[in-house]
Amino acid sequence: MISAQPKVILPLSQQKPLKRLVAEAFRCKHRLAPFLGAGVRSAVFCEDTVLPGDIVVPGCKVSYRLDWLDATPYRLLVYPEDFREEANQISLLSPIGVALLGVHAGDGMPVFVPEQGFHTLHVVGVERPTVGADKQIAPALPVVTVRL
Repeated sequence: MISAQPKVILPLSQQKPLKRLVAEAFRCKHRLAPFLGAGVRSAVFCEDTVLPGDIVVPGCKVSYRLDWLDATPYRLLVYPEDFREEANQISLLSPIGVALLGVHAGDGMPVFVPEQGFHTLHVVGVERPTVGADKQIAPALPVVTVRL
């Protein structure tokens, strides 16, 4: 049985940085480059000001759960060059980061985690960034949490 993938929606301000990241990942032969590239190619890009508040974008904090496990604490989704600490951040070039990019709170997305296999990642909640931070969308939007 084939499951439908959730629609990926991303802010227009992230289109160029994400395409650069995909190109660099392919250049370095990163194992996740094809998956990140497919997500970015299939994404719908919209103006930052009309982006729904429950979309996972670079610079937002997100809580998720794998399968039916407990939800994680909120962690910041960051570009690889900004990744410093696993306890508080998720790199866009990680299996979880690729699966989270552009999906809504409440969506489920298949993800392959090395040494663990396939899981379904469920987005529990999204906290959007504040105005003016580098590589983040401009409008500050409310926290959105979905009960599953």
